[in-house]
Amino acid sequence: MADTFYNLTNDILFKLTFGDPNKTNILISLINALLQLQGDKKILEVEILNPFNDKEFIGDKLSIVDIKAKDGLGILYNIEMQVQVPKHWEKRALYYASKLYTSQLEESYSYNKLNKTISISILNETCFTNNNEIHNIYTFHNTKNLKPLDDLMQLHFIELSKFNKNKATSLSTPFEKWLYALKHGDNYQKESDMLPKELITEDGIKEAFQAMRYANSDKQTRYLLEARQKHIHDQITREEDIREEGREEGVEFGIQKIILNLIQNSTLNNTEISKMTSVDVQIINKLRKSL
Repeated sequence: MADTFYNLTNDILFKLTFGDPNKTNILISLINALLQLQGDKKILEVEILNPFNDKEFIGDKLSIVDIKAKDGLGILYNIEMQVQVPKHWEKRALYYASKLYTSQLEESYSYNKLNKTISISILNETCFTNNNEIHNIYTFHNTKNLKPLDDLMQLHFIELSKFNKNKATSLSTPFEKWLYALKHGDNYQKESDMLPKELITEDGIKEAFQAMRYANSDKQTRYLLEARQKHIHDQITREEDIREEGREEGVEFGIQKIILNLIQNSTLNNTEISKMTSVDVQIINKLRKSL
């Protein structure tokens, strides 16, 4: 059986590729393309604030794998490739964007020195089922006249699942070229695989593919990629087992979610949760042990 080839939608490989402090031109090109920045709006330099640390990852294989960066104007970016879109993904994105925004107060206590923060979530699944837009942008604004409160925070959600262009010859914009590169990188697994002109002329894509190939060929990196995949698979299996456990005990799925949330995110003990949910304490104990 051939080894799995990991493309740029793998979150570990994504950070290794775009979070390399020595190859920031790749991240610059990606940000400019995804935000569709042109002319003097383009960012020219960027600093990676949290370079990849394999030792930290080995200790926590389900840790958040995002890229935090700052451009030459001081604008902050939080960029994440989400292989498996988590529950409450929109709240999660807002939380991490807000956390990055408020982290600036650690360096300065002056509110007028707070810089703009942009969150970019690249989603490998469809989350906005009520529209066909690939790129959805959220800001703070007046609900009556739509006037923005300020331009200090933006949330960008980009759904790869809605990008349907499968031939490089149909690509015209940097946005389309980078989405194609992210989604179909495994079409160019070998150095001998010729890149079409639509991709090779877009700054950063060739280097991104080179980093992707190297990661797949490097023994230590493959260990990290495989460990990540295994832990995600184990987590999915564990969640399915928990749901099945609840079904066997006659607990409705909605109640299960409430119980699991209380177990994971509160200090309540099993007896207290039982009183709140009217579910037998022994069932709650089983659900807790299955986590």
